[in-house]
Amino acid sequence: MQRSRQRDGHSSLFSLQRYTIWVKTFLLFAHIAFRNVRRNARRSLFTIVAIAFGLFCLIIFQALKVGLHREMVVSTVQLDAGTLQVHAAGYEVNLAALKKIPDPGKVIAALDQLGETRYGRRVKTSGLILSGKRSSSVLLSGVDPSEEQRVTFISGKVVGGSYVGRNSGIVLGEELAQSIGLGLGDEVTVMSQDMSGLPVTGKFPVTGIYRTELAAFDRTHAFLSIGRMQEFLHADDVVSEIAMRSDSRDEHALAERLALALPAADYQIRTWKEIAPDVIQLIDLNDATMQLLILIVFAIIAMGITNTMTMVVFERFRELGIISAIGTPPSGILMMVVMESCCLGAIASLLGSAAAVAACTYLGRYGIDLTAFTSANQYFANSHVLKAHLLTKDLLAANVITLLTAVVGGIYPAWKASRLKPVDAIAHT
Repeated sequence: MQRSRQRDGHSSLFSLQRYTIWVKTFLLFAHIAFRNVRRNARRSLFTIVAIAFGLFCLIIFQALKVGLHREMVVSTVQLDAGTLQVHAAGYEVNLAALKKIPDPGKVIAALDQLGETRYGRRVKTSGLILSGKRSSSVLLSGVDPSEEQRVTFISGKVVGGSYVGRNSGIVLGEELAQSIGLGLGDEVTVMSQDMSGLPVTGKFPVTGIYRTELAAFDRTHAFLSIGRMQEFLHADDVVSEIAMRSDSRDEHALAERLALALPAADYQIRTWKEIAPDVIQLIDLNDATMQLLILIVFAIIAMGITNTMTMVVFERFRELGIISAIGTPPSGILMMVVMESCCLGAIASLLGSAAAVAACTYLGRYGIDLTAFTSANQYFANSHVLKAHLLTKDLLAANVITLLTAVVGGIYPAWKASRLKPVDAIAHT
């Protein structure tokens, strides 16, 4: 037993000594690598600046891409779609007649049970607005103002008059009002179809004008209170749509949980991704483009590091030969050269990341005004200012990829250096 303890003690001591030697060797090579970077400061500086600039651009692009995707989702969800919508089974957007949701209270109770309180009951139908000799087809939405304000941002975009009230008139988009010559207080004629498919006509005063950043939406959407809408369409207590906005990032899981309480034979549940699949496709396209850009930039960085380290090896043939002659193994020379390239990558990562974080902070606060390019873009209905949003995981991933690229870029020159024959290297002129 005592001999076993002694052997275990000797083994632990040997392992500790070997670990200490390895750490000292690593620190020695790191010191040599940093010293070698300083030996040719100009060349090292050019390489570091090139790597840092590539990293800077990628972090900025990634942050702007995340900001772009967030703005696209906000514009889609909070303009009209919501996180998900509930309709009667068999509902289609192009249906001329209203399709009533059976027992809307059951839907509301299911949402309350899930802890989702931001929902709005709606009555939607197509209609025609007439003012004198001018007319325009629109989508009429009857909404509950207290509920709708929790789902969409339209109430915050009113530029004249007031948002929908329980006994108010009609609220029009600024583009629509101007195109048919209407102003606050003017009376407008609205034509549509009631529950039976029969034509109905009503007159409503213009009590509010709103303006989003999407003119196409403003020209085609008009709002009434849900009570006035039901009265106009002879559709007492009818609800054709319930939209809900949630902070949940898993819309499909939320829809599946809601579907457990709402039988598919009576209800249709769709997430915003199903309502607006073009948004998801565009996000996926942006992600794929960004990945291609990352590959191109880091391929250029890798070639730059390989070129620099190859020059370093050729310039130090004699030095490397002497180091090898005094007993440094090929693995030691390999580590020394790789650590030098890694040192270049680490310094560049620090500089590039610091500059990128500062730029992202500025762009996250002030953004870039894209009004000239996005005024008719459906994905910028809330704002035309694109703001950067830097995620910690994106910053870390960019730095890790930069360091790995530096290591990979230094492997070939390091391998060439480790294969040098001391006699030939010392004799090299």
